[in-house]
Amino acid sequence: MPRLALTSTALAAALLLVLPASAKTLKPVRNVEATEDFAGKKPDKAAKDVSGLACLPANGEERHCLLANDENRSAQFAILTKGRIKPAGIVELIGERPSPTTLGAIPASPCATVGGYGEFDGEGVAYASPYFYVAGSHGCSRNGSEFRLSSFQLARIKVDTAGNPIGQAELTYRLSDLLRRAGDVAPFFGKRLTDGNGLNIEGIATAHERLWIGLRAPSLDGRAFLLETNPDELFAPGNEPAQSTPTVIAFSAGANRGVRDLAALRDGRLLVLIGPAQEQDVPYGLLLLDPAAPQSPRDLGTLAPSKDAKAEVVTILEERPGRLRFLIGYDGVKNGRFQEYELQLP
Repeated sequence: MPRLALTSTALAAALLLVLPASAKTLKPVRNVEATEDFAGKKPDKAAKDVSGLACLPANGEERHCLLANDENRSAQFAILTKGRIKPAGIVELIGERPSPTTLGAIPASPCATVGGYGEFDGEGVAYASPYFYVAGSHGCSRNGSEFRLSSFQLARIKVDTAGNPIGQAELTYRLSDLLRRAGDVAPFFGKRLTDGNGLNIEGIATAHERLWIGLRAPSLDGRAFLLETNPDELFAPGNEPAQSTPTVIAFSAGANRGVRDLAALRDGRLLVLIGPAQEQDVPYGLLLLDPAAPQSPRDLGTLAPSKDAKAEVVTILEERPGRLRFLIGYDGVKNGRFQEYELQLP
């Protein structure tokens, strides 16, 4: 369902509002415990950098999911039940060197220097039948502002209705083509995150055959940004670069806050997890955003501060009339330390 691109001029007046501080701190209804450790970057070490989780529709009491740990070159399947999440098989996203089968053209480095081929740096996971999507950060490295081709890719994994993988992961470079043409945020592609407000992908979602890209940064005058695109173009056969221009959606998130993850409701609205664009001392919270009316995000509440843990995952579990159940997961602690929440939808 394509939407008209919103220009900076058209948005300027609408986005002069400042998102009010939430009066409500959300409280989890239960913890969701890992039955064993998810795979970390090093052998026999638990995942401590969980950065994305998406699931198939529920099958009885189970949901089959895919989890990203941003320090890995792989993703890991999981089985989610009430109060438990069980690690399952691992799927390789990238190898130790670039794959000749990756779609699109290798992007020119937007960063200050060129580094090696390292981890995938997966920062978001989404599901739209029959595919899981996993997005690399598409940002320069924190130390040295290096271009690492490994993290400038989007992967998709085809699965059957039980969540079993079919074939190998497909990869594309074409998301970089869109980021270079992404309106107000394009000049920040290739800038350092920490001191240049550099563009970094931090979450993705799918809705109505469209792929939504959530940006941690840049944060501009209290605005955060989403991009909308067609995933079929990104995974079209061949090595031609993408030719389209993404729709850019700006919305009021509060000073120095950007997108940390997002998930789509059935009606196309987006549940957006927001938090620090860099490392500022600002709260994490949740917004309900209608992409057709981005000037009016609904503040759903803030998350309680968590020492040494950063909220980086939001996954919808169940929608009922006026109610929503969802998971929040954390980077910086073992196995995501997932918590389940429930709230009333406006």
